[in-house]
Amino acid sequence: MKKIHLSYGQVTHKNIETPNHFVSHMIEHIAWRMGCSIELEWDDENWEELGLAFGKGIGEFPVQAQEAAALGMIDDGSAEVSVQLASEPKLQLQSSSKIEIDYFLSLRCEQLSSGEPLISFLTGMTRGIGAQINVFVCSLQDPHHTWEGVFRGVGTALQTIYAPTQTSGKFSNEQSSGSNTEGIEISNCSCNGVTISRRTAESELEVAIDFSSPTKVFLQYEGAPIDHFDGKRTFAGLEDLLNTIATTCGFHLTALFTSKALSSSHVLLEDTGMVLGRALREILVLRMADKGINGAGSSINTPSDIVDQDISAGISVEGRKSCLFVPLVTDHFELYKNFIIGKSVFGGLYTEDLDDFFDGFSWGLGCSLLFHFKQIPEVEEGWQQLFTNFAIALNQVFEINQGRKGVPPGVKANLF
Repeated sequence: MKKIHLSYGQVTHKNIETPNHFVSHMIEHIAWRMGCSIELEWDDENWEELGLAFGKGIGEFPVQAQEAAALGMIDDGSAEVSVQLASEPKLQLQSSSKIEIDYFLSLRCEQLSSGEPLISFLTGMTRGIGAQINVFVCSLQDPHHTWEGVFRGVGTALQTIYAPTQTSGKFSNEQSSGSNTEGIEISNCSCNGVTISRRTAESELEVAIDFSSPTKVFLQYEGAPIDHFDGKRTFAGLEDLLNTIATTCGFHLTALFTSKALSSSHVLLEDTGMVLGRALREILVLRMADKGINGAGSSINTPSDIVDQDISAGISVEGRKSCLFVPLVTDHFELYKNFIIGKSVFGGLYTEDLDDFFDGFSWGLGCSLLFHFKQIPEVEEGWQQLFTNFAIALNQVFEINQGRKGVPPGVKANLF
């Protein structure tokens, strides 16, 4: 029995049956990221022929763009993928200098003894679509996460090439009570904004987000630490970085921080990231129910982005915390030594505190957050690029995707 039917609609409408569960799961990732319902039955292990038939099914959709790219990721696995429609189909698989591609392909992966069936499937799919697909494997700690990153990247790129234009519309402004927990007070919660107050023994922080007001950032901090070396410290640079995020994503942001017991810069940065992420999490849950949104995003959207970006960013809201900095041309020690630890940027911000900002943000939003370093730029220039591309990825997370309307947020529906 061989049957394949794809249509743009609810991604939860799916039935995929092949002789291997992991192959089925990878097909599901493509359909999910494209925003498609899928009915697929395939009763033999000719994976290249399955890919050919699947690609032909995709190719029946009207073409919206000739090329696209994406950073696909989940937890500790990631890949950068470009797809270009072409008369001479070709699959190209490469990896960073830190990963031996033959070793990666030889690894077992759940129900597969190696990655060869997945390569056969992708090879057939390039023929079925009529495309050149370039896969650059970037992070390998768990093979199944890396393969999920590959297939998510493929699906996201194909969404750009084939998905019909989403209806822009407006999100509902109906108020919700939010999800109050100990130490956190939530008010004025809707698809367009929220106010959150977080109180601990160390500090108090109130963050307000408003998507319906002009983009602007107001940051106020009391009891913030001074520099023990020269007696001075400024956090004006933090306001500028937050403005990069707010401007790209289109919201007004107010953050009021008060140090109660400890004058610690990492508390200021980590708490700001954490509560900002939590505020966006409340909005994300409501937007997913109201119209549906992507729930994932990357700074890579065209093949040229892969080449031009020294630092690329990816976000996937899974309901769990993960923040990784992945060097593709050097090792982690050199990256941390030369970029993340012990530098001062933007008039007095500590780079290790900026690291804490993203660690806190991933906890607050409940997301996997990952940065690829193709090279290590000059420190201040690099951190500006990192925040800029993080903002691009975050904006994509909140874009309307009607195929996901009503889908429980988080891989285990654990954002509620």
